[in-house]
Parts: sequence; C-alpha cells; structure tokens
Amino acid sequence: MVLLGVLSLLPAFSCFAQTKKPEETASSLPAGLERMPESLDVRFALSAAPPHLRDAATVYVLDPAKGYVLNRKGINGVSCIVVRSDWQWTNHAFRDDIFWAVCYDAEGSKTLLQDYLAAAELRARGMDSKQAHEEITKRFGTAAYPNPARVGVSYMLAPIMRGFPGPRTMNMPHYMFYAPNVTDADIGGKPYGLYPFILSMSPGRDDVIIMLVGQTEKDKILGEGKDLLADLCSYRNYLCTSAETRARMPNDPLPNN
Repeated sequence: MVLLGVLSLLPAFSCFAQTKKPEETASSLPAGLERMPESLDVRFALSAAPPHLRDAATVYVLDPAKGYVLNRKGINGVSCIVVRSDWQWTNHAFRDDIFWAVCYDAEGSKTLLQDYLAAAELRARGMDSKQAHEEITKRFGTAAYPNPARVGVSYMLAPIMRGFPGPRTMNMPHYMFYAPNVTDADIGGKPYGLYPFILSMSPGRDDVIIMLVGQTEKDKILGEGKDLLADLCSYRNYLCTSAETRARMPNDPLPNN
C-alpha cells in the first residue's frame, strides 16, 4: 500500500549496540534483513496508531527467517506492524533500510495487512520483489483472500518513516482511507500536498486517500515521540530526525539528486 514494505542479530543486544556507522549504506550491507530489537519494533509499530487505540491493538514483529510473528493479541480489531518489504515496487529490489509503521482497522487487518504479512513470508523464503508481487496479486479477490468489503482507515501517525520513492526518511504522520481504483481526478487531489490526495498502488487493491495531519498535531506527535525518535536514531543513522526530514515530502528530490 502507501507512502510510500523482512534480521539476525541476537535480540539481547540493545538498539544502541546495533547502531550502524554513517558510511554503512544499504548498498554496502549484506543482503537480507536484521531483527529489530523487539521492544523497539513494538514501540515503533504502536506509534502509528492514535494513542487511545494502542493498548488494545494487536502487534506483529518481524522474524526475518519466517516473516511476521504475533507479539501480542489485541481486542479492538486494530493491527500494527513495521513494514520492511515494499512489495508493490516491482522495479525496486527488496531493501534492508525500509521502515514504516502502520496500523490497520478491523477490515484492513483482515485484508490489506495480509499483503504485507505474505510479502514478509515470501521474502523469507527467498523470493524477490517481482516474484512476491506476482504471488500476492494473484490471490486478490479469492475467497481466502478477499478485497476490503467497506471503506476503512489505516494509520501512519508514527513520528518518522522511511520508504519509497527513494527511499527517503520523512517526518510525515498521516491518515489513509481505503479507496481502490479512485484517482486524484475523482477527488480533486493534488499529489503530496496539504489536502487529501490519492496514493495509487499496483494493481489498485490498496489505493488510498492520504490526509496529512496538521502542523500542530505533527509537532505534538514529534514531541511526544522524542524518546522513540532518539532510540530509532541510535539504532540506524538514517532514522534520525532533522530539519530536512521534517520538511521533506515523498516526491521531493533526494539530497544527492
């Protein structure tokens, strides 16, 4: 879906012990993913939801050898993960530096979330992004893999995210409303602006209307998430907040462009 995705270090290491040096870029790292410290994974995933939904939400964490595994079972229908495999981008190989937290409502948990759970499992089996895309999309609309039956919402209110295009790191908390096959022309959307716009994904099952939070809410989210932001920055240098990440939008040129 969205703005717009699975690790093998010992879980006993702290996020600070796993910090990479600035010169270690995605291209210099070995193929495959590393396990994010579980407590950090859970905190990051839950930060995507509004505060009143977090305590009762389901959370999945990534085991790169298997895919996502249940960390805790919630009771409010909301499910949260940190996406590591953006399977829709068939022209991009899977990377190890994609991190964006998302929480789905009950309908999305039964449908759209399953795409990302499947992608992680397929990636763990050794499939590349094109193979995973083909395998996932051929399931769409089947009895075992239904499309969303109603309008719904997924939350990406985390204080930071790193995803495509780019990839790039952004402080861009936002809401997403399911809108399969809806276009900007249908809603008068202006891509990556301050007002609602469409994020179109292949093949359309998880097209969404994106609505950014207002500046006051954004500042509050970043302020309340300062401890999480510090721990994510210590974990990976490209998850650090800066004036540039605060201002950047997904279609902005990358610094080296």
